Amino acid sequence: MSNEKMISTIILTNGHEERLKSSIDSIINQDYPNKELIIVSTKSSEVLDEYETNPMIKIHIKPELSGSKVRDFALNQVEGEYIFFIDPQDILLNDQSLSQLYKDMEDNDSNFLATAFITLRDGLFYFGEPQKDVNPITADDYWFYFVKIREIRPIYGKLFDKEILNYLNIDIQSDQQFVKYLILNAKNPIFDKKESGKYVWFDTDERQSLDLDRNAIPIPKYLSDVSIEKDDIDECINIAICIDDNYCQHINPMVYSIEKNTREKVRIHIVYYKLKAKSLENIIKLSELLTNVELKLCKVREYQYDWLSKFKENNLPTEAYFRLLLPELLPDVKRILYLDVDMLVLDNLGELYRTDLGNNILGVVRDFPFTNDKNSWSYFLLGKFGNRYFNSGMLLMDLVAMRENNIVRRFMEFILKTSQHYLLGDQDAFNIFFFYNVKILEDRYNYIAENQKILQKTNLEVTVMHYCGYSNPKPWLIYNDGSKYVQPAIRLYREYQRKVNKLLTANAPKVLVVVQETRHSNNLNQIIEGIDYQNYGNYEVAFVPLRENSNAEILKNNYSQITIIKSRSDLEKMIENADYFYYMKDTSYFSEWDAISILIDSIIEKDADYIIASHQIFSMKHGNYQVRSESKKIIDISDKKLGDLIIEKPIIFTQNEGFLIKKEILKKSNSSISRDMPDATIHSRIFNNAKRKYLYDRSLWIKVDFEN
Repeated sequence: MSNEKMISTIILTNGHEERLKSSIDSIINQDYPNKELIIVSTKSSEVLDEYETNPMIKIHIKPELSGSKVRDFALNQVEGEYIFFIDPQDILLNDQSLSQLYKDMEDNDSNFLATAFITLRDGLFYFGEPQKDVNPITADDYWFYFVKIREIRPIYGKLFDKEILNYLNIDIQSDQQFVKYLILNAKNPIFDKKESGKYVWFDTDERQSLDLDRNAIPIPKYLSDVSIEKDDIDECINIAICIDDNYCQHINPMVYSIEKNTREKVRIHIVYYKLKAKSLENIIKLSELLTNVELKLCKVREYQYDWLSKFKENNLPTEAYFRLLLPELLPDVKRILYLDVDMLVLDNLGELYRTDLGNNILGVVRDFPFTNDKNSWSYFLLGKFGNRYFNSGMLLMDLVAMRENNIVRRFMEFILKTSQHYLLGDQDAFNIFFFYNVKILEDRYNYIAENQKILQKTNLEVTVMHYCGYSNPKPWLIYNDGSKYVQPAIRLYREYQRKVNKLLTANAPKVLVVVQETRHSNNLNQIIEGIDYQNYGNYEVAFVPLRENSNAEILKNNYSQITIIKSRSDLEKMIENADYFYYMKDTSYFSEWDAISILIDSIIEKDADYIIASHQIFSMKHGNYQVRSESKKIIDISDKKLGDLIIEKPIIFTQNEGFLIKKEILKKSNSSISRDMPDATIHSRIFNNAKRKYLYDRSLWIKVDFEN
């Protein structure tokens, strides 16, 4: 290492720190050959006196200096090409630390390096996870480093080229501002975590905090040069939704809610890359149903998708960024209202769409579950501005301004450089990049369903209801949270879902789901929730209660759409009005939101009289699932005897539930659901009277076993 440039290490001290001697010795003992140590102290001390004759050390006692003046004085004393700060309470890990840091910087063609800290607390070392590489710090993501990584904030633990200071023409008081200046003026600045760090930081209560100084390190203005001209707004309300095949199956309720509740002309641009024929068929059928809403398909091109796919390296979903292409995909649209698929529109959108955005690019709504909690991610990310953190599921976007200011490409480049720092993916990206360019709108325009649980108040008088949140209140999932405040919103969504799906399948047969109550009534909500979230549009539920100790009335209070059977004639009337019959007990529940739809499609496709589905068993005693292998095929069992099937597949054919049959088969069997007749007898009669019988070898329901 004979040709290495000199490194000037600086210690700023009061001369009396407990570990000052250890700190000085850790620098003296470094094997890096070309070095000097500059110590600037406000006081003299016996420790400093020990090193007065060491030719490598220059000691300056400056009681008249304080604050940044001490730092600036020290910088003016250095003779080396490189500078390294170390706190008088800290040490370097070993004698090779400085050499290794210098090599890491040189290997990365950098002139600024911040090293990770190894914490020493109560006599124990705390190492981070061992790393092999260093991370680049860019002008786009330096702020994230300051927010998330404490080692970036202090001046110590930094190795940098003295030449960077040649550009320093302002008085910088804060050390954090000084570090920021170094990063922004450095060549290829890096954060070095190799071997989990080489700088040992002593953690004690007396030490100055490493908290972020948000006044010194404010959120960068990534769009400081944006110019916005007032322009006319489209007469037609333009809405964009971004989908793939998975999301396409959930668009019907949201689109239908717009049709029912927005009185103005609406054009919905459905942005996609690839869709299966089934998804496209659903969109066509939905379009034929609408009178006030026009659906327009908008395909993302190959090169655009490839561009967006770069984000997959950072575990961000490609479809989440389709909305960023809207200025390019819709060149003739001036303003767009982007909506997530998991929403209902419950009031006219005209007022929202025509909101005056002022000099802003986006209209947004605060993400209340975060902004309401000062210990949440939003406050960690934005500090005192955590109450401005917005939910990106609804964005009112000025497409004209985005096109004129080349926002799409600038935002994409920003995401590529910063996405490794996100917790909430694209939502974090929107919040930081557009922080100074958003108008905060009323909560009713993106009212998160989970708000109702937080506020302990059901509120359906909103414009846009958004079914997102940490409790995952997706209406197409079983909602186990059970919040009495959120549940009405969940049911409202499902009502829209059933209505629109019934209209889409006008000739769909009616299914009667009969639930028989058992003594294991503590599973009752699970089974009813499993039925309630079904997407099939034309079904009814009949609940056959126990004669004694029934929970029927409680059930009626919570699920008004369920008919409580009080007599055999009541059930027979409901059977008479149905086309198909499905029987289950209250120890079982559907595990798929489209289970009824799947069974109906299958029984119609095969022109069958009877179809039974595979299932899983959950043991309450052991707390686990019994899962058998499934072929996922529809198997013809018309020529099989029930006895043989019981021997061959006992788990399926001894349950006496989980089957869908035509009403005529029930009549022909001279059977009704009765507590006076054993289940096995009922099932045997039904099975033997059906001619075309099938097994759908896919688990569509779960039986809860309370005993075994």
